[in-house]
Amino acid sequence: MKFVHKKEMQKNIPVLTLDENQDRESLRDSANRLGYALREDCQFDVDAFAEGVFGGPAGEAAEFFTECLLQGAYRFGREALKLCCRGNVYALRDRLAAVPDVTVCLVSKEEIEEATAKGEALGRCRNYARMLGDLPSNYLTADDFCLYAEQLVRDRPSLSLEIYRDRELTEMGCGGILAVNQASGTPAALLHLRYGGKGKGPVTALVGKGVMFDSGGMHLKSMGDMEGMKYDMCGGADVLCLLEYAADISCAFPLEGVIPLAENAVGDRSLRMGDVITMLSGRTVEVYNTDAEGRLLLGDGLFFAAERGDRLIDLGTLTCSCREALGDETTGFFCNEEALAGMVEKAATGIGESVWRLPLGERYKRQLFWTKTADMANYMPDKKAGASVAACFLEEFTKGKPWAHFDMVGPAVSRRENGRLQIGATGTMFAAVAKLLEM
Repeated sequence: MKFVHKKEMQKNIPVLTLDENQDRESLRDSANRLGYALREDCQFDVDAFAEGVFGGPAGEAAEFFTECLLQGAYRFGREALKLCCRGNVYALRDRLAAVPDVTVCLVSKEEIEEATAKGEALGRCRNYARMLGDLPSNYLTADDFCLYAEQLVRDRPSLSLEIYRDRELTEMGCGGILAVNQASGTPAALLHLRYGGKGKGPVTALVGKGVMFDSGGMHLKSMGDMEGMKYDMCGGADVLCLLEYAADISCAFPLEGVIPLAENAVGDRSLRMGDVITMLSGRTVEVYNTDAEGRLLLGDGLFFAAERGDRLIDLGTLTCSCREALGDETTGFFCNEEALAGMVEKAATGIGESVWRLPLGERYKRQLFWTKTADMANYMPDKKAGASVAACFLEEFTKGKPWAHFDMVGPAVSRRENGRLQIGATGTMFAAVAKLLEM
């Protein structure tokens, strides 16, 4: 898909239109639908959209429309999957994250090229993250993810990458990551990315859950619950591609990216109910539920990030409780600081992504401290308020830093045809976090 800027409307080229009187969330939905159905060259009147519908400058309107159109246009390139082998996912990614080969004329009398390029970069990087989520797990192990990250960073001098595998993780004491992965035949990993930024400011550390496949471990999932568990690494994919986006647009502020990778497999070395593990922070955790593994990865990842960042943002497909509460179109978020919470809500509302703040607090946190064998447990016998209890577990590893947690089990995956997004990974919260990084 190619975007070109024109000053005047062109003759004999179909015109895309969006209805008036819509909020940003509805506008995103409508633009997604245009992208989903797009099959031929077209044009779009940015100035009319900016003034009559979007309610903002032409540049911002062009950026918004471009990234929304790309989100709807994405299709997983299953034909390209036939060419995939070890180490070449990065080389094939534009065929795997396919969009129609069409030209979209963005018509405006204003100078919108820079804003359009920014929206195109956001849409493209989000689609790469979706592609990683859509890949079958046997095509994207932790080894493959690490190779992809190495190749990505090699092309971007403003990014640096360190990868810690089993030996280094053992030396560091990352007991949460290692415990989840101990039945897997592929070594665990912790990816640490850095982006220096072109200016000075607080360092934001992004942490993404990277469970490459979640069987549930000893608490084995049913067939229905195990369906789609290749998507349990969408948070990690988002963080990797958000760092790519930051580098591509020369983001002003410095960033850290932390991505713990593991596979929650079943075998004779599986983590068992009642086992006690020692996290990177030094705290011990009794494993009451082996299917509550994501918080063990994120706990180590957050503590690692808290030693390097001024504020923390984590993304994960964490709890079914959050999906049961909010459904498949709204992401739950938790935050320990009012100023940061306000920024999250402003960023999400402005970009048209649906979020709802859920509570933290002692009434939930105390449910973690019932164990007699460890400092805390990873689950509570009473399953109520599961999303809040899980978030309180994560908060224990933030070292008191300002922190926002996105629990996105529902919206991270489109589960049925809807005329808006292809079935599969959606890239939810990617745009909102990208906007947050600029605030």
